[in-house]
Amino acid sequence: MEIPVENIREKNSEVWMCGTDTREGADWYFELHGLKVKHENVLYELPESVYRTQLPINNTICAMLVCAWIKGFTEVSVVGAPMNAKHEYIEQRAALAYVIGYLNASGMEISWEGVSETLNYGKKQKSENYKEESVEEE
Repeated sequence: MEIPVENIREKNSEVWMCGTDTREGADWYFELHGLKVKHENVLYELPESVYRTQLPINNTICAMLVCAWIKGFTEVSVVGAPMNAKHEYIEQRAALAYVIGYLNASGMEISWEGVSETLNYGKKQKSENYKEESVEEE
């Protein structure tokens, strides 16, 4: 079930969506696959500044995140984009992980709603044989 745009929008925020999304009311729609869509405010081509970052932009979500960073956004919530199709997982996941890591290290806070915590491998339970070792400063 799709969440209405008015339920997504937070105070003093913008809503960006993929161009093929049927919902109206977003501030920007990104359509980077050459399709003509019915919306106004459609970005069909990325600004050159996105490519100058030399970050791996191989999907619309990467493009949106890098655009937000260039525009000076410091907090971004990704809603309704689970990236769980087989081709997304295989072909796009590494680039997205790199972009998110780079942007996090650059000061952007990115939250991702609707993604299971089991996808975060760092939160797996420790095995019985795992021993916590302390790392002391020298």
